[in-house]
Amino acid sequence: MNLHSIEAFLAVAETSSFTLAGKRLEKTQSAVSQAIRQLEEELGVILIDRASRQVTLTPSGDLMRRLATRLAEDIKKMTSLVREQSMTKVSQLRIGMVDSFSSAVGPSLISSMMSEAVNLNLSSDVTPRLGEALLAKRLDIVFANDSYDSEPQLTRYELLREPFVLLLPKDVRWDEETPDLASLARAYPMVRYATQSHIASQIDAQCHRLNVTPSRRVTVDTTEKLMASVAAGVGWSIGNPLSLLMSGRQRRLIRIALFPGETFYRRLCVVARRGEFDDLVLRLARLSSAALSELVEGELHDTYPELYSEIRVAKFDEVSAP
Repeated sequence: MNLHSIEAFLAVAETSSFTLAGKRLEKTQSAVSQAIRQLEEELGVILIDRASRQVTLTPSGDLMRRLATRLAEDIKKMTSLVREQSMTKVSQLRIGMVDSFSSAVGPSLISSMMSEAVNLNLSSDVTPRLGEALLAKRLDIVFANDSYDSEPQLTRYELLREPFVLLLPKDVRWDEETPDLASLARAYPMVRYATQSHIASQIDAQCHRLNVTPSRRVTVDTTEKLMASVAAGVGWSIGNPLSLLMSGRQRRLIRIALFPGETFYRRLCVVARRGEFDDLVLRLARLSSAALSELVEGELHDTYPELYSEIRVAKFDEVSAP
């Protein structure tokens, strides 16, 4: 059997669409359809029920999907192991990062990743879109604020856990050490991340649990803009110590306060499709943890000692395959 035909069949089975399968494989819809017909002819069975308006698998197709999925995973593992054994560079490595990680640790990883690939493509985006790109095979490895636990075909490592804190303009005088969140939300605009951000979802959910509704909102799409807005006195916000640390001079104009009530946390994880870059992902996890530890133990500890005990960076012996 032709492996490309099996790949086309799995893409259709996973997306339930010839069109989406073609986009994933960068082939035309007719090429995907032809590949599957060729596979059906070789097997002598019908795999896809074409009489249905929706793409559905026949019983033979469902069995093929299960067996072919295992075969595809074995091929990925074989390719990864052979490549690791020979230390052959991959032709292209596509890495996606949330902007806070890109600013904090990304540059220190570039030289390490250059030794792994002939062509290295780095990009930044919000966590949900990074996950979509990873699953659609447009990215190979992502550093995101989510571990995508609902996707069993992924390998993930948690690198960092840090608390959310209040970010307040320093030139505004507050009556108390930790302002009442409801009063703050009524009196001043809230600067927040765009709704497609995973962090925005976490913050909105926490505010909802506390029955807090900001009277006015200013929405931004990057951490840099959020910090600049708070530093300029536009309003208050909720953010993380690492992002504040990377905001440069602006952090001098921002006062932090512990989040009132129950503490909630941002997680930073490295995630990849299982069986494709397993050893590389583990090496990147260790390198990232070392870089994050240096930041937390050094500058962050000295600048925000009150937050130090709430921040956890994975240790080398804790970063192991799941």
